[in-house]
Amino acid sequence: MTMSEGDGQNGVQRLTTQASVPRKKFAIPPVKNACLSCRASRTRCNGERPCASCVTKDRECVYKPSRRGGPRIRKKARPLSDYQDLAISLPTHQEEIPQDALLIENYIDPGAGLKPLADIWKDSDAIYDNLFQDTLPNPLPNIKIPMVRTYGGNDRAILNAYYIWIHPYFPILPPPETTPGVDQVSPLFENQRDKFEEPTSAISLAISAILALIPCPQDPSPLEPDSIRWRRTYSQFFAKAALESIETETERPESSISPPRALDDSDDEVFREKFHSQVPLELESIIALDLLSVYEYAQRGNLKKMRARVGAALVAAMSQMLHINNDEEDEYSEARRRTWWMTYICVCQGSIVSNTPPTFEVFASSFTAKYPTVKADPEAWPLFVQAQQAILAATQFVIDFNRARKEQSDMTRIFNRMKDLERILEPLITKSETWILNCPLTQPVDKRESVLSQSLRCISRIKLNSARIKVHRYCAFFDLAVFSAKHCDLKSTTEKQQMVDSPDVVQLQSCCTTMSSTPSVHSSPSGGSVSPTLSSRSTPNTDCCGFTYQPTPVMTFPFSTHQSSKICLKSALNIAQAFDSLPYPNPSGLLCDTPCYIGPNSTLITPRTMPSFACCAMQCSYALLMVKDRTETMYPSATGEAGPLVDNLRDRLQQGLVSILVTLENYATAFEALGGMRDQIRDKVDLALGF
Repeated sequence: MTMSEGDGQNGVQRLTTQASVPRKKFAIPPVKNACLSCRASRTRCNGERPCASCVTKDRECVYKPSRRGGPRIRKKARPLSDYQDLAISLPTHQEEIPQDALLIENYIDPGAGLKPLADIWKDSDAIYDNLFQDTLPNPLPNIKIPMVRTYGGNDRAILNAYYIWIHPYFPILPPPETTPGVDQVSPLFENQRDKFEEPTSAISLAISAILALIPCPQDPSPLEPDSIRWRRTYSQFFAKAALESIETETERPESSISPPRALDDSDDEVFREKFHSQVPLELESIIALDLLSVYEYAQRGNLKKMRARVGAALVAAMSQMLHINNDEEDEYSEARRRTWWMTYICVCQGSIVSNTPPTFEVFASSFTAKYPTVKADPEAWPLFVQAQQAILAATQFVIDFNRARKEQSDMTRIFNRMKDLERILEPLITKSETWILNCPLTQPVDKRESVLSQSLRCISRIKLNSARIKVHRYCAFFDLAVFSAKHCDLKSTTEKQQMVDSPDVVQLQSCCTTMSSTPSVHSSPSGGSVSPTLSSRSTPNTDCCGFTYQPTPVMTFPFSTHQSSKICLKSALNIAQAFDSLPYPNPSGLLCDTPCYIGPNSTLITPRTMPSFACCAMQCSYALLMVKDRTETMYPSATGEAGPLVDNLRDRLQQGLVSILVTLENYATAFEALGGMRDQIRDKVDLALGF
């Protein structure tokens, strides 16, 4: 970088001026080697042993010479486009600040000159209105400037917000030491680029990326396209910054200056303040990657990046041996356990939503780490992990089933696996139906984590029942399409025409016993069905989508169509009920009535976050819609003896669908990718139908 001649002269003048000024009496240059305590707290060290600061604060004073050496690599400058994405230029003066009515004295500025009267005042009415207008000020025009949720770069406020908005659904940090206080939101307007403050660590940036998606309590129009766009841009900026921060902390200056020295030097210490007092610095990047994996799925709908983020987290976690039991207990033990098991959950979830095999052996015997602890409910974590393993096993069954169908191979092994999964899932679901979920839905998180206990049990119940639908839906509904778009492992109606004549559908139809074996309304149903038993129809049977299936099986499933349909219906209603029991975030810090709103003047209900299991809502809706369409086909008018039963079933189906729609509406308030799921359900639900 060169300096111009003028700059050189100015520099000489400054040096001359500075030389003539005597040094201050107590001005002492910084020492070359500061103690570790002063370096961590960023205070000046006098270099003595012990130093004055450590003596004053009664702490151990330890010196360690730096082994890094050489000049530091300057952090790569952010591309200008990043900041241009973050904020637009200030609007014109007339657009931003409402102006008072035009007064004559406003046009008599010294040196500005006077404009001709004819250019301003066109007629006498304008002159009279200006001189004798009402003394009351004109109302301010309704100017809507998009705003986004920020916390001013304050890590304490960000951590408090984490416990309000994220922890009840994604407990990757230890329990809070105290009940979270009021949410300390600091709105950032789109035209306030100069007030932008960036958090300093990867974990605070990742949390901020999630929080930025939640509308501000002060925003009068949070669902306007401009407001949504601004939140999206700001959140993505934080997500990118979090990844950059992870890269920066693992960067070694010697790698660019002296690679041999970098290879020999094993000093990987990071000197900065911890984000959480009970979370060691080396876990922060793993936690950030887990959070970003959910962000990529729920906000951006990018399954590849979701799996890439959590894959990196898994490698880092296993390199630190978090998956192995450690009998030595210290202040970080709970953080290590939660980091490992939430990473495990995220890896499994990546396979579930993408309908692909997991990248590692999920049931490996080497995973011996203890489960985390919830004081209010010691069984919550084991049940949560068990439910995740169950739905992953059901997903693997779907993958194997589809492969066997495609290859026209022997289905005996598949059918045996189906029976095995049903034997595992049925008692687990029966037990989950006995759980008492009586925690208030707006109770704030506390040290005992009662809210987390209810949330984990609700999510576990949702996943167990979703797993059961995955196992039975092929036999129940022949994998027929309902939604216009593909969600999870559900086919779309765009594939419907191709499915009509495909051997897959013919094989499924032939493998299932038909509705001709369905008991009549006078028969006593088995299995404790929650739905009325519908009478049979003559064969051949036609399902709700117009497909005819034959009554003569070639190779039958271990369950009849009627049995599997009944199981799917019961599981779907259980899922809808569990979603209704999920707690809501409470930014007020005080127990309040349900529902809880984003702000005192807002009409938006606080959105639940971290919906990585949203596919379960689609599985539930699929089963409810298939039973609904089948009911409408078989009983177009509810008359006769079956009338009350049909009406009761329709009411239950409608209530379940509305519960799922409300759930997805709530999630989509913050997470845009789930808006597609919401729209699919909204198109199918008759909101005008009463209960």
